[in-house]
This record gives sequence, structure tokens and C-alpha cells, in this order.
Amino acid sequence: MVKNTLLQTARRQKGWTQQQLADFAELSLSTVERAERGETIRIDSVRRLCICLQKRPVELGLSLTTRLHETHNLSSEQLHFVSFNDYLLVLEEEMKLRWSLYHTGGTQLVFQGLNSWIQQIAKCANQLKNDDLHERSLRLLSMGYQLQGSVLRDMMLFTEANMAHRKAFLIADRLFHPELIAAALVREGVTLNHQDRPMEAINCFNRALDTIKHLGYTKLEGYIYQGLSEAQAKALQRQESNRSIGLAEKNFELQSLSPENNLTQYNLSSLTAQKGVNSVLLHNYKESINQIDTSLAQYNPTHTRGRARLLIQKAEAYYKLGAVDASVRYAQGAFQLANSIGSSKIISKVKDLHRKLLQSPWRKDQYVTDLSNILTGEK
Repeated sequence: MVKNTLLQTARRQKGWTQQQLADFAELSLSTVERAERGETIRIDSVRRLCICLQKRPVELGLSLTTRLHETHNLSSEQLHFVSFNDYLLVLEEEMKLRWSLYHTGGTQLVFQGLNSWIQQIAKCANQLKNDDLHERSLRLLSMGYQLQGSVLRDMMLFTEANMAHRKAFLIADRLFHPELIAAALVREGVTLNHQDRPMEAINCFNRALDTIKHLGYTKLEGYIYQGLSEAQAKALQRQESNRSIGLAEKNFELQSLSPENNLTQYNLSSLTAQKGVNSVLLHNYKESINQIDTSLAQYNPTHTRGRARLLIQKAEAYYKLGAVDASVRYAQGAFQLANSIGSSKIISKVKDLHRKLLQSPWRKDQYVTDLSNILTGEK
């Protein structure tokens, strides 16, 4: 048995003992000890360690990647000799891992090998035509394209992101799967929001709502209303935006009547954060700062992208209020978080604010100079 020095090194770089890693990853100490000895551990344990240490399986020397590598390189003929059910399980576990890393801000980590993973799902789906597992493989492929679109959106590759969302939608539509169709549409709508195309986004969100109306997908419906409220705020539709965020809150209190597997992020802190974002868009700057502060106090600290987004929104609000020192302070915090995860969209928003400051009466203030120096050092 070869000792897993990659996992051990990653743990020590965090300054953690084996017990601390076990606690943070919600695993037993014996699981961490076995992993560091190079023994095989459960796939869900691999996923927990990767999320906790913010690294891919291959960077931690864990067995998930080894199994994937072995199956990824099988020929079409050899695949027939492998249990497709087991193979799909491995691909599905990688999907959960990649989505978890994406939600916690690991855009660059998720992007590595993403296209190859999607190709393997497509290959598997093609092999399973006329098989009972074919629909399951296509559901996985649709979710893979939805993840690809979300990652490309965060990298500001909007044309490619929209193409990925369209592929996800077409597969879901082919399956007549309402939840998948709505999930593909809402993620396309979020991308349109990021492109400042609110009217097109509103159309996407409304189509998503119509698709799952009365079907009991309560959490997904709430997430759609949340995105819709932002698009309406961007379009300065104040009453409509307030109504949508109110419906999103109402849905949060309801129980889903159908099992949900769309992997959207919908919780109380995200709802409060959305209120703050909407308030900035609707020019209610003081109110937005209070709402964002409330959200940050309960926000999951591992969700780096979300925290960075809130900080740049807070910086925008302070800029509009003329509080340049506070605006720059939060812009710096947003940039540091965004830079650590490679979030091109948020970095771009910090640079947009910087340009506004350089054209403002405060352009010669030391605060603005400090921000300039930080951004120059990034180049």
C-alpha cells in the first residue's frame, strides 16, 4: 500500500490535524487515516474531502479519479463488459462533486476536465440506446451541460454558455422532463441576467415557471422566482420584482411535493442576499446595505463566489451614497475573493467600479489609488 502524500500535504497546508479534517469534512477519523494510508474509501467520502480541501480528487491522490481514468479510457467494445450501472454511478458522483465545487467557488477546478467528463457521459448515453438506463444517462448529460453553461458564464464566455444551456434544454425537452427543462431555462435566464439582458431573462424565467406549474417542485420554483425578481429589478419593474421575491420567500416555507434533483442553491441567506442585490438595482442603497449585511452574517463561508458578489454589490451601494472609503474597502474584498477562485465576472465588476471612481471627483483620493495599485498588481 502506497501512502497518500498528496492528501497529507493538502491537509498540512491548511494547518489541520487528521481529526480536524475529519470534523470539517464530517467524516470519521478512521476514514481520513485510511485515505492517507492509500486505502480505498467510499465515493461520497472522496467528495466530502474534495469540497473541504477545495481540490479535485486527482490533486488529493484519491481513488475516484483512478476509477474514472480507468473507465474513461475503455473502448466502445470494452464498455460492454463493464457494468453500466456502476459506470453511471461513478459519473453521477463526479457530477455531485463538480456541482459542489462550483457552488463553493471552485470555477477553475470544475473547468479542468469538464469537457472530457461530458464527452464520456455522451459516449455512455450513445452506448445505452434502447437500454433501460438510457434515460438516466441523458438526465446526467443534461445536468452536465447545465454545469458547463454555469461555469462558462462565470468565465464571461457567454456565447458558449448559452450554447451549453441550449443543449441541456434540448435533451430535457426530448425526455419530456419538466424539472430538467425548467432547470435548464432558469440557468439560461441567470446567464442572460449576467449579460444585462433582463427582458430575455424574464421570458426564460416565466417559461420555466409555466413548465413546472402545479407539479410540486417548490424549491426550484422559489429559485426561479428569485432569478425573476432580479431580472425585473434590472428592468426597473419595482412592483413586479417585489412580488416575485415575495413569492420566492413564500415558497421557502412550503414543502416540496416532488423529489428535486436540480442542484440549485435556494436557502434563506440567498433570499436575503437577493433582496440586497435587487435594492441596489432599484437604487435603494441604504436598504440594500442592511440586507446584504444580514445575508453575509448567515452566509455559508465556503460559498466564495456568492460572498464576493455581495461585497461588490455593497461597494456599488456605498459608491452611490458617496462613501468612497467604504466602497473601495468592499471592492478590494470582492476582488480578493473573486481572484482566488478565478471569477471573471466579479473581477470585471470591480474594474467597472474602478473606472467610475477614476472618472469621479474622488479620483485623486488615496483610497482610489490603493484600489488602482491592487488591480495593477493583478495584471
